[in-house]
Amino acid sequence: MDDVKVGVFLSDCGKQLSEILDFNALTDYVKSVSGVAMIGRSSEFWRGEGLQFIVDAIKGGKINRVVVAESLPKLSEVNIVQAVEKAGLNPYLVEVIDLKDHCAWPHRGTPSEATEKAKAMLLAAIERAKLLEPIEKLEFPALKSVLVIGGGIAGMQTAIDLADLGFEVHLVEKAPFLGGLAARAGRFFPTDDCAICIQSPASDVKTITHTSKKCVYRSGFSAIPNLNILANSKVVGVEGVPGNYKVTIEKKPRYVNELKCVRCDLCTTVCPVEVPDEYNAKLKTRKAIYMNIPNVHPPVYIIDESVCKFHDCAKCVEVCPTAAIELDQKSERSTMNVGGIIVATGFREFDSSIIKEYHYGDYPDVVTNLELARMIDGFGPTGGVIVRPSDRKPAKKVVFVQCVGSRDRRYNPYCSSICCMISLKHAALIKSAYPGTDVTICYIDIRTPGREHEDYYERAREMGIKFVKGRPTEILRDPETNRLIVDVEDALAKKFLEIDADLVVLAPAMVPAEGTKELAEILGIELDKDGFFKEYNAKLRPTETKLRGIYLCGGATFPKDAPTASLHAHSVAIKAAKFLITGKIIKDQRTAVVHEDYCGDCEFCPVTCPYGAISLEPTSEDHLVARISDLLCEGCGICVGTCPLNAIELRHSRPNQMLAQMKALMSVNGTSKPLVLVICCSECGHTAVDSSGMAMMQYPANVRVMKVPCTGILQVHQFLEAFKAGAQGVMVVGCKSDGCHYEVGSQKAEKKVELARILLKEYGIDPERLKMFNMVFIEGNKFAEAAQTMTERLEKLGSLQLMGGS
Repeated sequence: MDDVKVGVFLSDCGKQLSEILDFNALTDYVKSVSGVAMIGRSSEFWRGEGLQFIVDAIKGGKINRVVVAESLPKLSEVNIVQAVEKAGLNPYLVEVIDLKDHCAWPHRGTPSEATEKAKAMLLAAIERAKLLEPIEKLEFPALKSVLVIGGGIAGMQTAIDLADLGFEVHLVEKAPFLGGLAARAGRFFPTDDCAICIQSPASDVKTITHTSKKCVYRSGFSAIPNLNILANSKVVGVEGVPGNYKVTIEKKPRYVNELKCVRCDLCTTVCPVEVPDEYNAKLKTRKAIYMNIPNVHPPVYIIDESVCKFHDCAKCVEVCPTAAIELDQKSERSTMNVGGIIVATGFREFDSSIIKEYHYGDYPDVVTNLELARMIDGFGPTGGVIVRPSDRKPAKKVVFVQCVGSRDRRYNPYCSSICCMISLKHAALIKSAYPGTDVTICYIDIRTPGREHEDYYERAREMGIKFVKGRPTEILRDPETNRLIVDVEDALAKKFLEIDADLVVLAPAMVPAEGTKELAEILGIELDKDGFFKEYNAKLRPTETKLRGIYLCGGATFPKDAPTASLHAHSVAIKAAKFLITGKIIKDQRTAVVHEDYCGDCEFCPVTCPYGAISLEPTSEDHLVARISDLLCEGCGICVGTCPLNAIELRHSRPNQMLAQMKALMSVNGTSKPLVLVICCSECGHTAVDSSGMAMMQYPANVRVMKVPCTGILQVHQFLEAFKAGAQGVMVVGCKSDGCHYEVGSQKAEKKVELARILLKEYGIDPERLKMFNMVFIEGNKFAEAAQTMTERLEKLGSLQLMGGS
C-alpha cells in the first residue's frame, strides 16, 4: 500500500454546503488520514477547472486514486470517470460520494453532527479507494446473425427489420407454412383489413415498392437478402454463449421438394385421402397432400404423414410433372451459429372443451372466434357465409360468449386483453354483411383500451348488436329443433335469460403456444406464472430476457393485438441490432471470482445465480469447482452471499473493502445518538436515500450509509461485523422483493436478515437492532421515517455491549 496516493477533492457546491458543513475541519481531518497525497477544494469538480485540476494531478503522477465529494454524483460521476480514464488512470480507482443529499441537506439542523458524519463518509471513501484494484474491459466476439423462432406476423416483421439492417437472419417456424394465427384470422382490428399483412422491406428487392404495408405473398419477403426461411422446422438444442450460440434445427420431411414444386395442383386431384381441414375449422376437407390457400410461405405442397398411404398409393408421384414428390424424405438436423436469438412463438386459443358446460366439441354449432374467422373469410370454407356447422344452414341468431377460460381462476385468471375486440370485430362484420342477423354478446366487462377501440363498441351498439352483462352458466341443445339455448343471468336487468341461438361463438382465453415450456428449457429462459415467457422487466425491457442475446417478441410474452405485436417486432430488432452491431460484446470485469482452494462440492452457487453464469467443473482432485463466466456474470454478488465457504468474491466489492468501509463509517461519531449502519443496494435502495436528501427530508446524523451492488451479496457474519465495528443498529435497504434489479437479490437478503436476527436473539441481542427494508426511489420519505424510527428504538434499548467491551 506504500505506493497508493489518494487525491481527495471537496466540492462545496457554490458554497451551499460550506454554510452547513465546516470545510476547514473536513480539510484538516482528511490531511491526517494516511495515504492522502493531495487535497483540493472548489465549487465543483465534475467539469471545468475543477475537473482539469484532477486530470493534471493524475498526469503529473501526484495521485493514483481519486475520491471526489460532489453535490451531483449521479450526473457528475460519469464525467469524472471518463476524464480520469482519458488521463491514464483506471476508471475503477475512483470513489464519488454525495455530501449534499446524504449529509448536508438531511442534517442541516445539526451542522456540527453533519460535519462529523462527513468526516466518516470521507474516511470510508478513502479507505475503500486504497483497496480498489484496476478493473479491465473485456471483449467477446459476437456474430452478426440472428435466429428468429416463430413465423407469425411478429416473427416475420422482426426478421425483415434485421435483414434490412444487414444481419444474417434465420427464421424458423414449426408449422408447414408461415403466418401463425394471422393466416387464419382473415382480418385484424383496428383497420379491419388483411390480417396477414406486414410492413414492406427496405431492402432492394426488385419490383417491390416500399409502401406502408404488404400482403406477405407480394412483399418480396422470401427474396430479401440474408434471410433464410425454415418452415416445418423446430429448435431442438441450443449451446454456447451470448454472441455465439450454436443452434440445432430439426427440419421435418415435407415429402415435396421445395425447389421442384410448381404448384400445378395435379397431386391433389388424384389423392384419394380426404380428412377434415383443421386450418378451416374442419368445415371442409383437404387431401393428404395439400397447401393452405391463400398460401403465405412457402408456396409448396406438403404431405400429411399421419394419413398418407405413401408407397401403397403413390398416385401423386405418378402425376407430378417435375418429380417433386419424394416419399422417402427423412427428418434432417442441421446446426448454425448465431449471435442472438429472438423468440416470437405467439399464442393459441384455450381448449374450450375443458369447460364441459359449454359443450365445445360436443355440439358442432358451438365454435370459437378463430373458427368463426374462417367462415367470415371469403377464402374460407363457407365463402364468407355464416352457417351452422351441423347442417350448413345460414345462422340467423349468433351469440358470443366472452371470457371462456379467461378471468377464471379455474383455468386462467388473467384477462387475455384482445378477446373483446375480436368479438366486437366479428360481430360488426357479421352485422355489416348480414344486417338481419340477430347478434348478442354475453360479457363480464367489455374492455376496449386501445386507440379507436371504443369506436367499435359504440358502432356495434348503433348497429343493433345486443349486449348482456353476464357469464353464461350453460349452453344447452334442444333435441327436437337442434337449436342452442344459452342460459345466462343479465346482471343489469337482474333476470335470467334463455337466449335462442343458431350459432354460439366462444371467445377463449389466449394461452401460450404449444411447446413453449420445452423451448424455454432448451433456451434456459424463464416462464412467468401464466405460462408465457417472462420478460426481464415488463415496464422498461419488455423484449429482453435476463440472458444476454436472447429476446422476446410479440405474443410470446402475452396476447397482443397486431399494432402492439408490430411495435414489439420493431423494438426487438433494434435491441438485437444494438447488441450485435459492432461484432463484439464489451463489458467490464466487475465479476465474481472463485478461490478454487476453498471451493467445495456444495453446488449452491450454480443454482443461485440468476444468470446461469456459474458452472461446475471436475478437477484433478476428483471434486467439483465452480467456474464463473465473465461474459454471463452481471456482478450482483448473490453467489458471494450464498457461498458457505467464502470461496467467491466480487471484484470491486471484496470483503476487505466492505469491512474497511464499515469500520470507517463507525469510527467517527460526533453525536450522542446510537450509530446506525445502513447497507443499501446500488439500485433502488440507494436511490431512496438519494431522494430523501433531494427533498431535504431530515433524519438523524448518526445514520451512515454504505452502498453494495445488491443486498444479495451480504452474508450473515457481516451483520455481526457491523455490530462489532460499533454499529448499534443495522438497516438493510434493498429493492422491492418482486422488483429486484438482480431478480432474487432482495429475497436472498431477507432470508439472511431473518437468520441473523435469530442468531442475535441467541446471543442475547435484541433482534430489532437489525431490520430489512424494501424501497424504490420515490420512497425517500419512508427511508427518513425508518431511520428516525430505528434511532428512537435504539435509544430505548440502550447501548449495545458486546463481548470484549465494545
